[in-house]
Amino acid sequence: MNHYIWLLPLLFVFHDFEEIIGMRAWTARNAADICQRFPRFAFIFKSTTTTEGFALAVAEEFVLLLIICGVTFTGIRAFNLLWLGTFIAFALHLVVHIGQAVVIRKYIPALATSILVLPVSLWLIADCIRVSNFSPIEITIYSLAAVVAVGANLLLAHWLARKFNEWLAL
Repeated sequence: MNHYIWLLPLLFVFHDFEEIIGMRAWTARNAADICQRFPRFAFIFKSTTTTEGFALAVAEEFVLLLIICGVTFTGIRAFNLLWLGTFIAFALHLVVHIGQAVVIRKYIPALATSILVLPVSLWLIADCIRVSNFSPIEITIYSLAAVVAVGANLLLAHWLARKFNEWLAL
């Protein structure tokens, strides 16, 4: 499993580059249509972030991934499970992006790399599970915890992006 540890942040960065590069232009072209078709999600576009703010949010998430990967090398079982749970949460994140594109029936900045990275991620996760002695209960608990933590951190990352955008506007 140790030889896969640094592939998680590598795949994350590859995927998030597509989002960083395409988000602003895509939002400018599609926000009105999405808000009209899906009014429940209009709030997402009300505080549209700048590329710089979005990049800061991604950088914050990347630093956390680096910390998780670093502590995984201690060999402590809980950290290995945390890494695996985080990888599973990342893979679910890719599935969400693919689902978003299917629902809105449009390309979204994240679709291409989600399609490319998801099979690789699933193979890596499956291989890590195969070679580990983690129980299905442990994997489920750590994966659920990682999904909750990723969701909470996403709120923090977007808050940081908004604050950074406000600072940039000064």
